[in-house]
Amino acid sequence: MSEAFLPVEALGELRHELRTPINHIVGYAEMLLEDAVEAGRADRRAALEEVLGAARDALTQINVTLAPVRSQVPAAEIASLYGSLRQPQRRIVGAVKPLLAAADAAAGEPLGDDLRRILRAADRLVPVETEAAPELRAAPHGSRAASADGAVARLLVVDDVEDNREVLRRRLERQGYAVECAEDGRRALALIAARPFDLVLLDVLMPDTDGYQVLQQIKDAPATRDIPVIMISALDDMPSIVKCIERGAEDFLPKPFDPVLLKARISASLEKKRLRDLEKEYLRQVGEVIEAATAVEKGGYRSGMLAHVAQRADELGRLARVFDGMAAEIQAREERLRDRIRELREDIGVARTSQEMVAVLDGDSLKPGSRFAERYEVVALVGSGGMGTVYRARDLELGDEIAIKTLRPGFVSDFNAVERFKSEIRLARRITHPNVVRTHDLGEWGGVYYLTMEYVEGITVRELIDVRGPLAAPSALAIGTQLAASLAVAHEQGVIHRDIKPQNLLLDDSGVLKVMDFGVARLAERTSTLTEAGLVVGTPSYMSPEQLLSERIDARSDLYAVGVVLYECLTRRLPFEAGSTVSLIAKLLAEEPAAPATLNADVPAPLSALIMRLLAKRPEDRVQTAGELAQLLNQVA
Repeated sequence: MSEAFLPVEALGELRHELRTPINHIVGYAEMLLEDAVEAGRADRRAALEEVLGAARDALTQINVTLAPVRSQVPAAEIASLYGSLRQPQRRIVGAVKPLLAAADAAAGEPLGDDLRRILRAADRLVPVETEAAPELRAAPHGSRAASADGAVARLLVVDDVEDNREVLRRRLERQGYAVECAEDGRRALALIAARPFDLVLLDVLMPDTDGYQVLQQIKDAPATRDIPVIMISALDDMPSIVKCIERGAEDFLPKPFDPVLLKARISASLEKKRLRDLEKEYLRQVGEVIEAATAVEKGGYRSGMLAHVAQRADELGRLARVFDGMAAEIQAREERLRDRIRELREDIGVARTSQEMVAVLDGDSLKPGSRFAERYEVVALVGSGGMGTVYRARDLELGDEIAIKTLRPGFVSDFNAVERFKSEIRLARRITHPNVVRTHDLGEWGGVYYLTMEYVEGITVRELIDVRGPLAAPSALAIGTQLAASLAVAHEQGVIHRDIKPQNLLLDDSGVLKVMDFGVARLAERTSTLTEAGLVVGTPSYMSPEQLLSERIDARSDLYAVGVVLYECLTRRLPFEAGSTVSLIAKLLAEEPAAPATLNADVPAPLSALIMRLLAKRPEDRVQTAGELAQLLNQVA
């Protein structure tokens, strides 16, 4: 029997196939060695030097056996080369694995990815079987080449000549592929439509439906366009090759084909398909995450919807796991809020039936049915306070129902005050949130300055406390959570309310909280610090120490007021009570209020502690942001 040789054409291909992983190993090892210059890295440098030495030994063996000057190499010598490459391969793996284990165990070590690349390159250096040259080895019984999902790669051979089909089928099956054959184009298209294939080897010249037509139909159909097609034909002229490539073929091999080149081209095409399949699956799962986000937005997300995506070991899997946890927490918070609002609505219902809400017009008030500012028709008096009077009215131009707040003359006393007030109102109009009463405009009519704003039918928290008494914890939490959410948005816009109190908190029939008078308290503060009686403008009992002392205030002053409101909701008492502002300041500076839980045994301890934190005398000891407060309130069981 004559000795088998590897021809010169295949020598170059094999030389490239073996040198490529060597280049990867050397490149990554040299970069890692350059990074290991600091003291204490001697063990790492020694291991990387061993990797480089083994790779260079392997490169020497490859260059000697597969030298370009050799026209052919016996198959036995190729098999011997693969056997000799085992020793440097073992040296590389033996040096890298301890480094990789140490890198994985140490947080923040960046070299793990490069070490894995070296191991993958070492795996490609020597095939699993080394008994003979690559083109002469037969796959062991039962061995199969894997497709993208780890299953046996399914190949379809299409040729109208039976001997061509048989030779190609037997060679491919030896390489471990599952092979089916079709004797013409029509049969090939029927098989492709019936079951999936990982690659098609397609003859060009066939009767009836030729290879060009089959290729065109494969690439035109969305379901099959990603199947790689290698054209195999005795036509090796350039126009034929160009025609196949233009129609989407991955490659072209002339007959008679080189077995080594065929194997390389098939492997490359299957790898491209594997990567494309991974990309498509990745994009499909990205779509699942997007759909899940939409479901959260619409309230239809179900825990575990992303369980399949969450099994991934990459960043998308991590995102899915984090997203599922966040969505579950959001759903739990929303359910808690719904429960709290349901109880709050019950309290509102009791308050409405217990209190007759009658607005009595005094002699100085606008009369129902009267026109105001030649645009608004007054419907009813809603209420009055220290800064002005609120009316329910109809906008005759737009047909909308609105609220009008007329301001007492002392608050808008000169041109500069008006301009400052306009500036505050412009800021307040930037606050868009479901829990904020929307401010529309500032106007003046007949010497009276007024605000127009969204009208909300409901009762104030002040009325609710006065009629209902101490509220249950879920009702107070529903109020506090919505109040904190509204303040978070306002503070982000640079707006501090300055006058948070139960009178400025409106509850509609569904339990939704609406905060009123953003921007108005600042006008009172800038217009006059003291009233004629010597009291601070506003409601001193809800003011922070720094606000009472006329010191610089920030968003944390509003959070102090939230603490007072929650304290009163739960106990129907104020933290500090006094007959004058001076006495109030003295108490606030010298005393500590009783914890809500000591006055109402039904108040949960975590909620009581959170309120006491809000009432801290120093701003830095309180909760620092409204957003943080909303999260803490949501966590109270």
